Amino acid sequence: MNRRPEFDSLRGVLLVLMTLTHLPTRLNAYSNQPFGFVSAAEGFVFLSAFLVGVVYARKAEDADPNVLWRSLWQRALRVYGYHVALLAFAFAVIGTLGMTGQRPAIHNLLAFFHEDPVTALWSSLFLLYCPPLLDILPLYVVLLLLTPWILLGARRMGWTKVLCVSAVVWLSAQLGLKRALYDLLSLVPVLPWPPLRFELSGAFDLFAWQFLWVLGVWLGGSRATAPEKREAVSPVLLTGALVVSVALLLLRYQVGIFNIDFGVYGALIDKWTLAPVRLLNFLAVALLVSWLSPKVFRWLRPRVLEALGRASLPVFSVHLVLCLLSLALLNENEDPLADWEELAVLVATFSVMLLVACRQTTGLRNSQPQ
Repeated sequence: MNRRPEFDSLRGVLLVLMTLTHLPTRLNAYSNQPFGFVSAAEGFVFLSAFLVGVVYARKAEDADPNVLWRSLWQRALRVYGYHVALLAFAFAVIGTLGMTGQRPAIHNLLAFFHEDPVTALWSSLFLLYCPPLLDILPLYVVLLLLTPWILLGARRMGWTKVLCVSAVVWLSAQLGLKRALYDLLSLVPVLPWPPLRFELSGAFDLFAWQFLWVLGVWLGGSRATAPEKREAVSPVLLTGALVVSVALLLLRYQVGIFNIDFGVYGALIDKWTLAPVRLLNFLAVALLVSWLSPKVFRWLRPRVLEALGRASLPVFSVHLVLCLLSLALLNENEDPLADWEELAVLVATFSVMLLVACRQTTGLRNSQPQ
């Protein structure tokens, strides 16, 4: 597939939102879920899955299955390599700063590492221990490893059955499947799970987020294998998506009569389990974006965002490094940064991200999407 600049630009937008959310500045209050109960993480996972479907769906139909397995597992290994590099940086540099300096923000981030460094080291390599901010790439690795089963299963059984199975797993996640399995495994005496508390396994619930991934792979594969069957989105569906998006946006900001007790209804909008209202919100926003983005990016070509999106994996990784380092600026009382410090952090972070993007895209101009 030829590179689509709107996809690169969308990934660039998502990277900017993620960075603003993770940096310890006052802008994270505005960048975190700005469009309702939807964060950049949902968009990043879905768009990545969509592009994987576009690239690999035809291979699943035409090529030797071994080629598909090898290609996707090599891709997962590449992402895993970035994750290991980030872990090494976090434990060696950030962990040292947390132990030697009075920096509770970074000490709390790696509290388990400080408590039991040996267990933290080996369990993080097996994706059992995923510190905050370092739990997105492990999710991506596992989803990539599952993708051959998804594509080959769809070839044998059809997408309807695959989507139904995925939806059942997502529903089970809403009922506590991850915790139930974790509790069950913790009862096995020969396994090292008891020291690893449930909350150390990462915030993202794989059993829930796999549904978003499967949806993305399905839609991407449908576009790649049968582009002639693509139909225009009906005005009724677009209107419904707009109504849902606006209503949930007002609910998110508690505007007027759209005021609920998040403590009571929090389970319906929980990010980590991709709760029902959040999933509905994302699908509505995604439909609007898919309809609008080609028109916007045909008129406005944001070259900077394209550059960031084309090199999304290295840029994402370097943004985590910079966000972890920026947490070291918070003092022992975790007071907010001064205005000039926030400006310096923002300028330095995005300058380095853009530099990495420019260096990467120089060698990837004619390559396929990452």
